[in-house]
Amino acid sequence: MANSDQATESAGDVPFPRLAEREGRPDTGFAAEADLHEDSGVDAELVELGPDTYIAAFVTEVIGGRPWFDALLDCIRDWEVPREFVDGREYAYLIEHEAFDWLLLAERICDAAPRGLLPLHEVEAMLVDESPPVALSEPEFQERLGTPKYWAHLNFLYGVRVEQALHLAMERVLQKERNGLSFSHQREELDADVFGRIYGARQSDLLRDYRAANGRQHADPERIEHAEWQAFTYWLFRRRLERQDPARVASDTRQGLDMLYELEAARQRRRRRRTAPTTQPSNESDVIDGVLVGVG
Repeated sequence: MANSDQATESAGDVPFPRLAEREGRPDTGFAAEADLHEDSGVDAELVELGPDTYIAAFVTEVIGGRPWFDALLDCIRDWEVPREFVDGREYAYLIEHEAFDWLLLAERICDAAPRGLLPLHEVEAMLVDESPPVALSEPEFQERLGTPKYWAHLNFLYGVRVEQALHLAMERVLQKERNGLSFSHQREELDADVFGRIYGARQSDLLRDYRAANGRQHADPERIEHAEWQAFTYWLFRRRLERQDPARVASDTRQGLDMLYELEAARQRRRRRRTAPTTQPSNESDVIDGVLVGVG
């Protein structure tokens, strides 16, 4: 059984992020997480500043004439709160103390800005198409986020985005094996086959194990919120690194990366369709080798 360090160091040319051991608490640019729930807010002793302070500073900068995306990146860099509940919705920016969803935090900050302050089309392009108004190289993005948050972002990229893309890639493999007849399968059966092929267990059993490990044994087995699904996906990623041999880790991750590249190409096609003048209706999805995927 390979541990995560062995797997990442032996994964060929796949550029894995730096992952901390389970017992560690890596520097992520966030404060330690309190035991939060919807009514508790954020423990003021654990963070220097609260969300309202960061958002107020962001709004002041934009009103003063600073480009909104530039001000947003500074707000994200300075933000310390790892998770919060707002109007009944859970915003889990940092998963397992190490994986940072920067777009979720960007959404939270932009949603809190006064109506009309930000250019809606630019905000939507950033959040939906992952196309910010200013293109940044990876070194520039690392500098703007700060190195701890940047590495936490890479953890999220590989641990959630690539892992979800691996699920789609495996679904495509199974469809090809069944000569395109997989749509005759129930969705639950196909999901079970995908998870069984990747992780060696059914999705329902894995979710039960994840919840047991995280004190959520009594959660509704038929329901999972978005924040929990993201955390579950990251848990699957870490489980895969810890249990599979390095060659298998590299191979599966490469499949996920390739699918993610295809999804990005589909997203770019959609972006071109939306911005180019045409009389044809916009198709909101693309088909990649028989798999219908949303690209926004």
